[in-house]
Amino acid sequence: MSRSHSAVVQGAFRRFLPWLCLLLGVCLLRPEQAWAMLWQWLPGADAGRLILVLDSPGQARSVTRTGAVDLELLLNSPAHSLRQAGVAPEPGALLQALALDNGRLRIRLSPRVVNYVLTRPAPDRVAMEFFAAPAAGDPTNTPAQAAAPVAAPVDTRARLSAGLANAGNTVILPVGQIPSDLLRRQLSGLRALPYSRLADLDVPTPLASPVAVEQRSIPDFSPSGAESGGFWSAPAYAAEVPENNGPKELGDRGMMLSRQDLLGKVNTGGPEDWPEAGGLSTATLPEPGKSASASAGNNENRTEARPGGADGNAAPTQNVEAAQPTAAPGAPAQESGETAPPVASETSSAPVVERKAADDAVAATPEAQTPQDAQIGQDGQDAPVPQNTVSRESREKAPDAPLVQDKGPEASGAVNKRAVGLSVGENKDEKKDAAAEKPREVIYVDEQGNPVPKPPEPDKMLAEAERLISENKFDEALPQLEKIRALTDITPEMREKVLYYISDCLWARYADNPLAGYEAIVSSTNEAMNADLRSPRVPDALLRLGLANVNVGNLVDAGGYIVALLRRYPDYPGVAQGFTALGQAQLKRKLNAEAEQSFSIVLDKYPESSQLQAASVGLAQAFFNQKKPDKAQIILDFISKRWPRYYIGEPSFLLLQAGNDETLQRIDTALDLYWLYINLEPGRQGNDSILLKMGDTYLRQGNATAADFIYHELERRFAASPAASTARLRLAEKGIYESPITYEEMSKVFAKGGEPPLWQTYAALAESSKTAPDAVLARLKQAMWLYWDKQYTEAMGKAADFIDGYPEHPDVPQAREIIWRAFQKELANSLAEQNYGRILILWNGFPLVRERYGAPDPRLRYALAQGWLERGNEQKAFELLGEFLKSPMDPQYGEAAFTEFFNRYLKAGAWDKVLDLGKLVSTWDMKPQLRKQLDYALALSAQNLNLTGPALAMWQQLAARPDIPLYQRAYATYFLARDAENRKDIKSSYELNRKVIDLFTQLQDERSDKADPQRIKEAVAALMDICEVGNRIPEALQWVNRYNDFVPENSSEYPGLRFREARLYRKLGNSSRAQALLEDLARRFPDSPFAKAAAAELRTFEVSRDLQNYMPGGTPAPQQQPSQAQQPAQQ
Repeated sequence: MSRSHSAVVQGAFRRFLPWLCLLLGVCLLRPEQAWAMLWQWLPGADAGRLILVLDSPGQARSVTRTGAVDLELLLNSPAHSLRQAGVAPEPGALLQALALDNGRLRIRLSPRVVNYVLTRPAPDRVAMEFFAAPAAGDPTNTPAQAAAPVAAPVDTRARLSAGLANAGNTVILPVGQIPSDLLRRQLSGLRALPYSRLADLDVPTPLASPVAVEQRSIPDFSPSGAESGGFWSAPAYAAEVPENNGPKELGDRGMMLSRQDLLGKVNTGGPEDWPEAGGLSTATLPEPGKSASASAGNNENRTEARPGGADGNAAPTQNVEAAQPTAAPGAPAQESGETAPPVASETSSAPVVERKAADDAVAATPEAQTPQDAQIGQDGQDAPVPQNTVSRESREKAPDAPLVQDKGPEASGAVNKRAVGLSVGENKDEKKDAAAEKPREVIYVDEQGNPVPKPPEPDKMLAEAERLISENKFDEALPQLEKIRALTDITPEMREKVLYYISDCLWARYADNPLAGYEAIVSSTNEAMNADLRSPRVPDALLRLGLANVNVGNLVDAGGYIVALLRRYPDYPGVAQGFTALGQAQLKRKLNAEAEQSFSIVLDKYPESSQLQAASVGLAQAFFNQKKPDKAQIILDFISKRWPRYYIGEPSFLLLQAGNDETLQRIDTALDLYWLYINLEPGRQGNDSILLKMGDTYLRQGNATAADFIYHELERRFAASPAASTARLRLAEKGIYESPITYEEMSKVFAKGGEPPLWQTYAALAESSKTAPDAVLARLKQAMWLYWDKQYTEAMGKAADFIDGYPEHPDVPQAREIIWRAFQKELANSLAEQNYGRILILWNGFPLVRERYGAPDPRLRYALAQGWLERGNEQKAFELLGEFLKSPMDPQYGEAAFTEFFNRYLKAGAWDKVLDLGKLVSTWDMKPQLRKQLDYALALSAQNLNLTGPALAMWQQLAARPDIPLYQRAYATYFLARDAENRKDIKSSYELNRKVIDLFTQLQDERSDKADPQRIKEAVAALMDICEVGNRIPEALQWVNRYNDFVPENSSEYPGLRFREARLYRKLGNSSRAQALLEDLARRFPDSPFAKAAAAELRTFEVSRDLQNYMPGGTPAPQQQPSQAQQPAQQ
């Protein structure tokens, strides 16, 4: 069996394989639509829908309004192109133009558009519905007859064709009048409304006819026949925009009757692909003879329960019943006493079912049977349960009652007639009584048969929310109202009421923090107002929007709302409240002219308003702030006469009066008002400033006694306040010295002195505050006092701190002058004390000094250079001193600068720079001593640089000059002697070396720091060589004996000197002395090369002695004792 089955499957697969390949090829080769954003316009009556198909899901981000008739759709990713599908909008349509611009879709609308709604039918689709105000002459604006009572509640937005007949309730906007939202947008660009245009903007509102509630309906957006193809046939669009002339098939899951109604199959207990006959059902079937009639009765009842409009006319439902032969298998069970949900028709020309036909259908049904008649038979079959019907008599008695009667729970589907379980043999009478005593419990289920909570009851929920609001429990009422708002089957009146309640709750919640709740308040209030623009609560909404913007400081939008309220509802009491609040906010922003206009409107148009008092005070304040004391005095007199005791509740009103009296030079009246203000509450915060002002006023009037009394009283009552410090300043200075001040003026005050000392008063006042005018000025006075007290450095610091802390103060020039004067004084003192470091600190620490001083003069330049030298920064110092090396010589600082450079070069051994320096100052008329130093330095530099010719010439000049220092002549002679030695000039060398020894010996005897024993040693050695070469052996031995003073026995030169001495003695003929020296040298320094030379010399002595013994006439040399041979060595 398995093999045959496998063969069959393989054969079937082989047969269908070519077709599958062909289908796959067609799918792969079908033309793909290029990436482009598609749009289609679907017009309707006073409305229209724009459908956008995006390139990718989620491409649309948000929609913003950029103008009165312009919208902008922001995209997350750029669109490559924009293509139109269907017919283009006709001229005069609500949609005028679309365009792509830098990743944004710009939409231009008609000025008739007043609102729009955006929905997302699918991730890659966006639908926008635009609504227009009905045009004048529209037949829908004609008054309609009184609407008949409806059999069921009509959904808020499900008023279509039948509702158009009742569109007379909609008020037509007069020509030139625009809705409130457009008015606000037009006014939002103005900083303040020109109130002179109020007469032009004021449009008379007809008050004779009451303003009815605006009836809105959803227009027909179904595509035309030519547009039904293309992407509009997608399931997402079909579900979003259904046809309006009948139920829509939703695949095999159910049917759509209208935009709000959906019928689907109920799971009968098994898989979805089971046949209906195999399902499990608890439905009861009617008797065979009554099935048809009961079904007809149900159809009639359902027809009456589904009105098509507000007038009560029933919409046709034949198509619905034809598409649904059974008794609504997908409809949920209705609770006892409730009506079926309404289904609104969306075609304005649908036929109307006559009420007479409905009555006949009801009369033709059999009498209703009670539930007790339905019993279980002995054979296990279910007894039929009749459907509930309504008799003609009951309808005649209650013609206005709803036509839908309670039919009880019912189910549909195949019935399993086989008994389940064991029969118990119950008594029929007991079962009947139990059914009568215990009503059947209603269980609510969803489309899959799962239990769900009981449907909400909007009326009870609203009553509970109103109770919470009456108890000021706004936070608890808000969630309840949000739940009601989310319901879709409430009446427009209830929805409007709920929206206004939400706005009230949010207003109360954010009363203390309006900025945090601004978005929520404005959004909820706008939603409530737009729910019905002809509602009597629209003025309340406009006022709330204006006050919300006032509270957050958005005065432009606030003015737009309040002016719109004045134009549309001039008799509304809240207009005065709005303008008063707006004016007070403008006063806080220093917009005094705009505040004057706001308050003037209240006084002119609402003289009996409760806001008159606040507006009058605000107008007086606005006049006072604008320096209009005469006008302010008129309003102040009006307030004083109208509310004579107003100042008791608002004492600050006295300050306004006193300030205006001061402006009018009514000083005595102002002082009386100040005394009244102080006496009302002496310890009030701010009285210290008032007392200080009063004391200054008395002092300016020449009443020093009263001023001193107030200053002392101020010190006593408010000792820690800045005003008390100012009062102590007044007492110390014995006058009022306010900005601007000069040093000449303040020096007279400093000379008088004060108690406590002025510097203590200034320091205490400066520490009391950083912003008070007197405390700020005290800092400058403190700098002036320090300068007057000759504390120049401290004065410069205080003045600089004043400039840095208050650069915009009018007395900054005086602070600059103090810094400059103090620096001039300190510079002179520091130069006298040669305190160059302090000068450098002041120069670097005060840029204002450098700015005003400009290029440093020679005095300051030298001082700064010495300051840098003291700090060890020679580079900057010599940069400044380099200006002094220019010719001609600066008589004051030239030689000093030269000395600094000269000493630096000598110390560093920079001989080339010494030569360059000598060239720079070669033409200077320097002091002789300085010139001698320079000449010697130049000769020494040339010598060290091996410039033999120039050096010898300079040494010869120096050696011949007796006026130069001894050490310079000694060195000059020394270098000349070395040159003579190099030239083999024995005579000159002998003379010069003898002179060198004399000069340096003289320096040594004088204990000069210039004495140089090494130079004497070199001269003695030279003389030894010269005398030996000149065969002047005895003199050479004398120089050897003198040279011994420079060569100790432990010196490396000692063996050589002893060997040389032995040779000189041998030349002199004293062989015994020479032999003794050589023997001593060989014995004491055996490792020295001179010891070997001495041993060789000793052998020559022996050879020559032996030779003498063998010569004719020779005698043997006597043998000497060892002690005699060692004696010369000891000498």
